[in-house]
Amino acid sequence: MYSVLVCSAFALFFGLLGVVLDWWHWAWAIPIALVLFVASWILLARSLGKRVGPMWSQAQKQMQAGLIEPAMQSLEGMLAISKWIPLLRGQVLAQMGFLAHQTGDEDRALALLEGASVRAPDARLLLACIVWKRGDQKRALEILQFAAAVNKKHALLHNTYAWMLHKIERADDAQAVLANFLKKDATSAPTKDNLLRLQNRTRMTMQGFDMQWYALGLERPPQAMGQMRRAPKGFREPPKRRGG
Repeated sequence: MYSVLVCSAFALFFGLLGVVLDWWHWAWAIPIALVLFVASWILLARSLGKRVGPMWSQAQKQMQAGLIEPAMQSLEGMLAISKWIPLLRGQVLAQMGFLAHQTGDEDRALALLEGASVRAPDARLLLACIVWKRGDQKRALEILQFAAAVNKKHALLHNTYAWMLHKIERADDAQAVLANFLKKDATSAPTKDNLLRLQNRTRMTMQGFDMQWYALGLERPPQAMGQMRRAPKGFREPPKRRGG
């Protein structure tokens, strides 16, 4: 990231300059450089934050208003500044991927979600589901395996991982995934139910996750649930196809 490079160069330059000009002993160069790095990083981060905050707020307002393309443009504008802020690019790409998926442009969503941060669990989950639906089961499982290791308390992610494993007749592995998750979060009722189902050699059910699950597109919602409602945490309903 540019900000890290700039702050490091600034700190090293003045830390060594002080030694050359005999302002301090060489043994003080490293601790002084560290102090300069931290101070310059704080100042730069505050300056960048003042620019990013309004841009992010604008994008959120546009998304809430259903203005997808303007929101995409606002987020694209943040990609340039993301070179200066660690982790920002992955978060921006994740949100852009959700928006592309909402419009039904799965190809674009896939390309954007590939660059999403591994600490954006909803984005990695959606990416894995798109990949799964396209027939690449191995890669989908690899995505979820890594995402589950990083995001240890995301119930839907872990249950989806187990669901996919169960689909390819790896029931024991699916049980292990759910059992390990319950060690981190013993309060997840859908996870407890699915683990019990697997232990009893019956089919998993994801209805406990309501529209968050159905928004992933792996199963259709029951007829009784009617039209899909807007799903929380970034998942969106794709537009209806004519005749559907």
